[in-house]
Amino acid sequence: MSKQIQTNSFPFSTKLNLAPLVEYWEANLESNNIFHLYPTDRIKELIKAAPELKEPIEDLESLKNHKELLGLLMSAIMPPALMETEYAAALVPFNFLGFYATPGYRKLLPLDKIRTDITSSFKDNDMEAAKIFRACLFVLNKFYGTDLKFDQPVLVSIPESETKLDRIYKVEFNLQFADVIAKKPLKPLSKEQIQLLMSDIYNTELWLEYIEPDRFEFQGFSLCHLVDVTEGEMLSRIKYDLLKKDAVICPKSFETIQQKIRSIFNLPQMQLGLSFFDIDNNIMSNQGMSGWNSFMMPNQKEKLSCDYFVGSVYDKANELKRPVIIEDLEAMPNKSHIEKELLKKGIKNVAVAPIMYDDQVIGMLELGTPYAGKLNAISASKMEAVLPMFSAAVYRVLEEMKTEVRALIQEECTAIHPSVEWRFLQEGYDILSKRMSGRKEAFGSIVFENVYPLYGMSDIRNSSLERNSAIQEDLKQNLNAAKKVLKAISEKKNMPILKEIDFRINKEIKKIAKGLNSGDESSVIDFLKNEIVPAFDHFKTGDDDLLEIINNYESQLDPALGVIYNKRKDFEESLTQINKVISEYLEEVELEAQNIFPHYFEKYKTDGVEYNIYMGQSMVNDREFSPLYLNNFRLWQLIVMCEIAAKVDGLKNKLSKPLDITQLILVHGEALSIKFRKDEKHFDVDGAYNIRYEIVKKRIDKAFIFGTEERLTQPGKIAIVYTQQKERDEYVRYIQYLQSIGYLTDNVEYLELEELQGAHGLKAIRVEVDGKAPRQEFGNEVIQNVLEALEA
Repeated sequence: MSKQIQTNSFPFSTKLNLAPLVEYWEANLESNNIFHLYPTDRIKELIKAAPELKEPIEDLESLKNHKELLGLLMSAIMPPALMETEYAAALVPFNFLGFYATPGYRKLLPLDKIRTDITSSFKDNDMEAAKIFRACLFVLNKFYGTDLKFDQPVLVSIPESETKLDRIYKVEFNLQFADVIAKKPLKPLSKEQIQLLMSDIYNTELWLEYIEPDRFEFQGFSLCHLVDVTEGEMLSRIKYDLLKKDAVICPKSFETIQQKIRSIFNLPQMQLGLSFFDIDNNIMSNQGMSGWNSFMMPNQKEKLSCDYFVGSVYDKANELKRPVIIEDLEAMPNKSHIEKELLKKGIKNVAVAPIMYDDQVIGMLELGTPYAGKLNAISASKMEAVLPMFSAAVYRVLEEMKTEVRALIQEECTAIHPSVEWRFLQEGYDILSKRMSGRKEAFGSIVFENVYPLYGMSDIRNSSLERNSAIQEDLKQNLNAAKKVLKAISEKKNMPILKEIDFRINKEIKKIAKGLNSGDESSVIDFLKNEIVPAFDHFKTGDDDLLEIINNYESQLDPALGVIYNKRKDFEESLTQINKVISEYLEEVELEAQNIFPHYFEKYKTDGVEYNIYMGQSMVNDREFSPLYLNNFRLWQLIVMCEIAAKVDGLKNKLSKPLDITQLILVHGEALSIKFRKDEKHFDVDGAYNIRYEIVKKRIDKAFIFGTEERLTQPGKIAIVYTQQKERDEYVRYIQYLQSIGYLTDNVEYLELEELQGAHGLKAIRVEVDGKAPRQEFGNEVIQNVLEALEA
């Protein structure tokens, strides 16, 4: 049976033509010394005997008549020495139909049909649209004078026929021996029309409207080369998976990550296990990790004493603080009960890697196979790259399981800041330069190392309690108002149902009086809107007195919400006003602070305003960073917090509901690294060790003073949290200066904090702000001069 060229819905005509390759040989047989190694006369003889190879080939079966010549011709682009190791094939242009391939390629992909179980990195996995776009680009470059390039890498996932595991290949196309001819007169295209096409590259209908397929025909052949990138790509995807907040909680993520690890090792029966240590209680557990199992635990118990693992491979990994691999559990001498349990589960080969954080073991990552020797020191090293990510993910579970999602990511790229914009431009120019020289490059990671963080927070005092209290008052008022209306109705209408409704109102009032529990607000509102309102509507007709009473009740309700919304509205409006004042002031002074030294700044709102600042030598291109700038910003930050306290204090008399704020500064003396996250368009602390700083940030505002039940953060005061003596000494100088100009009172406290999970040895200075002190203007040079004087 003949194989027809056109096997899919690709709209352009495509014909196989070996003429470019034949002509290449003819041109080089005499002039190129390399080709003298080939049987020149024999090749000439074979070419002369096959003139049909210089014409378009309609039937691929006809190539079987020229096996010897085809092999010789293709050896120029597929060297025989690489035939057994490479994945390469010669294909009809823009068609998956092939006529020559290495054995490895044939094993992966048939040459006469398309596998339907392949996925690609094309948008929506639409391979046809991608081919159409690239073909149209080919036409533009040849016939319309453009020099457009689209070097986005193409990845395909191909399930192995035996293991069913995905292998990932980078696809490289070489169109050296392909060409396009015009069958009809060209359709004129203006620069504006070409620009329109390039602005909508995935709109195939638009492209085919301007570049009509029946006008062109592709001839020649393309060379497809597959490069196995499974290990690197799977590791990268695992790292990405582990960055998600629920990475080691969600059952789906477990299956996803386990399957990717199986692909890395090419072991379909490999098992993944994960557990963490509760150091305080000396237990190992999977609690909170729904779907994530540890196959070292008999019967998947949720908690086991760490003593249970003494003498086992897990104990050894914990002691050595490095991975331990047993290639053959059956041959292992002196097995503990743990190893015996593993064998019962069919695991004969195991690798156990301690999950480390801050030089402390916080859990165990396990890999197990039913085949002895499959996991060894060399193969297991593949997982070392993702161990820090597992550490960070487990640490998040241990320390942040109940915390809120990080603040909203800034909508615009942080490259708008002068301190980082140059780095993005530098990367772009570098990529452009490499692409112009023919290299394929993608946008790399943007990391700033050795930067110093500054963190500040201005929070509404007891915001949750204030909000609940406001809701409680509104609901009580609403229920009592409804009760009065019901009483008026009952005096005129003798209906048993009215007494039942009155009973339920009294019941809700008593419940609310005791305090709000989860669900109380929604249940009361549902009662008022879906039962009280319809009942009152019934009595509006036929009695003008009742109509007036009910209308008066309804006038008290919020038009949008349908319930009384007075106290809650006062609270929300006051909170919004405070946050607005703080946020706008921060935006104003931060803009000025960019002139002190370029830096990265982000702020986000919760029931207050928090902000991060990062600065350092790596973040500037044409400035010299000095510790003096860091000192400058620390003093600037303390001044800003004083100003915020004064502004909010002056706002109190204008608020519907007076609210207090608490303020906190976290001092981190060591430099760290931040990395730009492309998916979220912002910078994040990079590396498992540095995540401790993030954990402290999220928990420190809830800290208590050691040995007391007093919260660190208090109204009218600024808490400065630190760990090192030198940081304390530095801030003492700033405090003394601000006392001298009246910004701070003489009330200064030096405190030790209760230990937080993952944060030990924290101390604090708590200072009182004098809100009535005259405000001053602090220019850049003024602050710098003050700091220089303090250093003297």
